[in-house]
Amino acid sequence: MLLNGNSKLTPRLLILYFLASTFSASAKVSIQVNNEFYSFANNPRLVEVLAKVTENQQWYWPASALYRLESLLVEKQRREIINRLAYIQLSLSQEDATKVNGLIGQINQWNLAERVNIKIDYDAAQMNANNNPRFENGSYRLDLITRPKSASVFGLISATFSIDLSNKQCAHQHIRALSEDLINHDYAYLIQPDGTTKKIGIAYWNTECVDVMPGSQIYLPLPESQFFQDNSLLNEQIVMLAKNRIVQ
Repeated sequence: MLLNGNSKLTPRLLILYFLASTFSASAKVSIQVNNEFYSFANNPRLVEVLAKVTENQQWYWPASALYRLESLLVEKQRREIINRLAYIQLSLSQEDATKVNGLIGQINQWNLAERVNIKIDYDAAQMNANNNPRFENGSYRLDLITRPKSASVFGLISATFSIDLSNKQCAHQHIRALSEDLINHDYAYLIQPDGTTKKIGIAYWNTECVDVMPGSQIYLPLPESQFFQDNSLLNEQIVMLAKNRIVQ
């Protein structure tokens, strides 16, 4: 289990952390599936793990995610991004610097773990060996959720929030309704719950209708132009880091 600097070690968290550590010491593969822990002396395939929980709920597979808990890569990426954002602040107006500082605060609060790039779907794993990989040795977290009804928004805004997807609209329509005070008026980034990402036009000259899947993230980014060329790479790095968020 990953604990960030803001996490409180409640008795429940201490117990879960102890159980995870115990499993890791005695098994090749240990997996936390929501609040349940499973250990395997061998290296199970995905379908073997999902079979233990597939009857519990009507899971929304596109938003299911597997994380590797022993990797330090995402924390390194977080530090690099925050350092870069702090540097950018120095050249901005006070208003824009405040928004960037808000983004730094958001990223600092993220619960992160390295996401494993595989499709989580019980039926697909049963039918196709390519969708049924074998787990490597290590500790994992598998998050399964029922179908959500919203998408989360982060970026250059005063605070993160969610948007209701019951009113079916294109991505750019949702974003235009969020705020008139966007730093980047041309583009936003959509991070679908299955990990796919897309840079979407939100200006009147470049819009296209892109559906927002339940459980998605929408990133309102730094401005990108010939005067802000470095921002394009930084925006992409923030999007890649957001794919590793544990969003609940």
